[in-house]
Amino acid sequence: MNTKQLNYFIQVAETKSIAAAARQLDIAQPALSLQISKLEHELKTTLFIRDYRGVQLTEAGVLFEAHVRNVLNQLERASNDIAELEGSPKGKIVVAMNQASINLLAMPLSKAIEQQFPDIELDLRSGLSYEVTGYLTSGEADLAIIYEGGVDSKNIHCELLIQENLFFATKPGDENRNQEAITFASLADHEIMITSEKESLGHLINEYEKLTGIKLKKRAPYGQLLTGLRFICEGHCNMILPSSALYHLEATEQIKSLKIIEPEIFRNVYIATDMSRPVRNITLKIIELIKQCTLQEYQNSNWRGKLPSRD
Repeated sequence: MNTKQLNYFIQVAETKSIAAAARQLDIAQPALSLQISKLEHELKTTLFIRDYRGVQLTEAGVLFEAHVRNVLNQLERASNDIAELEGSPKGKIVVAMNQASINLLAMPLSKAIEQQFPDIELDLRSGLSYEVTGYLTSGEADLAIIYEGGVDSKNIHCELLIQENLFFATKPGDENRNQEAITFASLADHEIMITSEKESLGHLINEYEKLTGIKLKKRAPYGQLLTGLRFICEGHCNMILPSSALYHLEATEQIKSLKIIEPEIFRNVYIATDMSRPVRNITLKIIELIKQCTLQEYQNSNWRGKLPSRD
């Protein structure tokens, strides 16, 4: 088994056709079929089913594909890391973030990379907090921006990025025009869309309910953050969110945010890496850029909360 065979296998899996894969690889179709057969013989299993539709992965093939992609990605990273020793950082880096953080950091981070490290290719992934943690632990991401819920794994190293305040997000109106804050007790007067306890925010709000003895009127959200924000703007719902999720809509007065007090609600946001894998030089460079972008957005009042001391 060699990398050439693995790349051949991936090409066939993606095109679902020996003929199409052979054309893209610029090799003869019989030669490609022979390499796939050798691979199946070595693994002692069938990787593809041939039928009128072309070729389809078997169950073993699907499992093998996941491993092959991980191996090829690791080889590419190793090659890029070695190349970095001879020059400036380059290559692809995958960064996973929750939806609020990517809303705030995607633009300044991508601009900073273009200016300082033009040979770095940034691949941003987004999801709910547990999905982001999954990207990191599965090896799909080099680093992640996660919440408290992502620190359960002993292999995850976390560095505090910011302790963010949470806000009551609602439609602007005469009743809240001059209001800047709302007590946790007063939240009980409103229906609020909150994620389940499986997600970081839902778990955190549940803990504050236990702490205060106040039960909120909660309803399930309508899918992604972008959809929820639109519902707020239209006056159909309220949410509890960090400023990173809504600062751009505050600026245009489409959303009114009220700081939650008595007690304040904070949520820790971390930069996370997986200690079971080597931390690449390119990853360290991007971590520093993320810290710089966070400081910039904090100073612009787009990400409100408390920054850790940087000794």
